[in-house]
Amino acid sequence: MGNAMASTPTRPASGAAQALSFVSGACAAAASLATLLWSGSFPSPPDSVGFNAALAEARGWSLVTLAIALPLLAFCLLAARRGSRGGHLAWLGTLAYLTYTYLEFAVAPPFSALYLLYVLAFACAIPALVMGVAAVDASALERSLGARWPRRSTAAFGLAVGVLLPLAWLKGIVAQTVAGDFGWPSGVAAIGHVVHALDLGLQAPLGIATGVLLLRHKPGGVVLAPILLVNSVCMGLALTAMVVASAVGSGRSPLEGAPFAVLPLLASVLAAGFFRPLEVAGHRHAVA
Repeated sequence: MGNAMASTPTRPASGAAQALSFVSGACAAAASLATLLWSGSFPSPPDSVGFNAALAEARGWSLVTLAIALPLLAFCLLAARRGSRGGHLAWLGTLAYLTYTYLEFAVAPPFSALYLLYVLAFACAIPALVMGVAAVDASALERSLGARWPRRSTAAFGLAVGVLLPLAWLKGIVAQTVAGDFGWPSGVAAIGHVVHALDLGLQAPLGIATGVLLLRHKPGGVVLAPILLVNSVCMGLALTAMVVASAVGSGRSPLEGAPFAVLPLLASVLAAGFFRPLEVAGHRHAVA
């Protein structure tokens, strides 16, 4: 029995990680509800006239957080407490989503009454994520998965995220740099400035690291893969909802959000391919 326990891919989430996840989720829920119900939660940018597109986008994002990401966080954390390997890894992906989302909300304008909720949400998600990753035995997880999961497709997805995302932002950044167009961004431009930094500094490296490690058959790749995939599902749905909410609010077609739905769709298919053999292996281990 000692050898079987030693080869378990995930250890139970610590009490501290669970508590931090609860606080992060509670803050995210409160911030999301306030954003959806109170127009003063997201003041208009100084250069906007009439329709508050920033509020509409924040509401679309908050709707996905409240309706999908937070229930997923709760479900996965409960599953992880019961010993579910897939639940543990999916829980890490939701924590990555909360980290990105509320770090962005905290450091991007506007400064609002929800600021401290944003800070507390990502401040609690980060250590919970670190502790959750530390509880994963990457080598044991690699053995549990075997060869029956879409390793190459997941690697290609990660590399695509890591390459295409920077390409989307670097054109404008390089053009401004070459032109010497420096200064203090404000309004919507300031929000974009923060998004570019987080995408280039967090999302793109996660995608590249996942792809490279998977292609090289390094155990760390199977730890990063579910984090990337679950985060991409939540992020993709939030991005789609954000675009649709802004389009509808300004009288444009909600079909503008259709291209953005490709990301969560692909991530969902790959996530199903990852978690299915993992749970089968877990069931066999429990029976044995």
